Amino acid sequence: MVTMPVDKGFYVTSGFGPRWGTHHWGTDFGCDGGSGGKPIYAVKDGTIARVGPATGFGQWIGVDHPASNGGGETIYGHIIPEVSLGQQVREGQRIGRIDPNRATNGGVDPHLHLEWHRYSWVPPGPDRLDPMVMLKGARWPGEVKAPVSESTEVKKVADNAVDIDKHHLITFGRPTPLPKKRIIVHTTENTPGTSSQAILDYQVRSRTGSYHRLVDATGKITLANTDDWQTWSVGNKGNDIALHVSLVAQAKMTRPEWLAQPKMLEGCARVVAYWARTYDIPLVKLTREELGAGKHGVAGHLEAQVWGNTDHWDPGYHFPYDVVLARAKEINAGKSAPAVAIPPSPAPKAPLTLDTPCKSHVPGSKHVAPLADYIMYIDRGVYEGRRMIDSNAKRLEALEKKFDRLLELVEKKEQ
Repeated sequence: MVTMPVDKGFYVTSGFGPRWGTHHWGTDFGCDGGSGGKPIYAVKDGTIARVGPATGFGQWIGVDHPASNGGGETIYGHIIPEVSLGQQVREGQRIGRIDPNRATNGGVDPHLHLEWHRYSWVPPGPDRLDPMVMLKGARWPGEVKAPVSESTEVKKVADNAVDIDKHHLITFGRPTPLPKKRIIVHTTENTPGTSSQAILDYQVRSRTGSYHRLVDATGKITLANTDDWQTWSVGNKGNDIALHVSLVAQAKMTRPEWLAQPKMLEGCARVVAYWARTYDIPLVKLTREELGAGKHGVAGHLEAQVWGNTDHWDPGYHFPYDVVLARAKEINAGKSAPAVAIPPSPAPKAPLTLDTPCKSHVPGSKHVAPLADYIMYIDRGVYEGRRMIDSNAKRLEALEKKFDRLLELVEKKEQ
């Protein structure tokens, strides 16, 4: 079992991963009304391995967890310790409080910074784990959770919905607070098959739009901006308070055309699932009215018109929200992706030769002739057309000369 390091009502203010052009190697927690002085708790049983002053944190606590409950070490920063070195602590036990004083907490707005190390504390690198992944299924301090049988226990989902990190390319926008509680789905209005990189290159050059994540027909997810960054996706309000994923596709697509893009829809579901579990967003489709009323969930650019400053209607009236949301729920339940059916290869065609019979494409024509004949038709048409142009040019030149002579005669007569 595992327990959250803060009381219910706290939320993630900055997640693990890319942030503002760098990498954030932990997760920050805060709450409305201020976090200073609020208690912090051990996430699992362990021993206090470090406590006291720490560069950048003011003070910290490190709890070493035994192999019997998963091992590793958790670090709690920007806090005032209430434990001593070598002390044994239990999961959910209060071990300190958030330091409210910027003069002593590392010079930051009061919050808890939590790190999760694979073995024991190490500098930034691959042995630092995403705390929110490790806290999946955690109870809040003081909550009693019924035991879950091994057969029904939900698998931990480690996917952070990023396959390609390109967030450093977009320099416009600004930081925005987390958590965000609405997910908006878009289309880039490009033909499926266009790459996310091509879209990103255009946005970098033109500075006319941006998203948090892009998904193309390969199903690969490109991180274009971190979640705590303002994108230029809808009107001003929606840019600040929502998370935006855009599919490299077109709003005019029919439902069958969408369903013919299983990899793209799987990528979209991965993004939606990640945001839902990270920021506690309900996996429900919102109407325009519900979005305007402040409800949390998933909608499109069409519904985001309610926030103003936009008239776009992507991802279209036939986007399969039901399919994407159902798959996102499966992902967060630990179910693997279904196998993607591979269409049968087309039957081999006879090689095209000059003798191959070809039908006319002229409306109403039933003419059939060898390909060589059509080439001769084109050749003759070009030749005869060229002769006609040359002949008309000569006739025009003769007419111009006659016209010039007539003008001369008229001018002499007038004199």
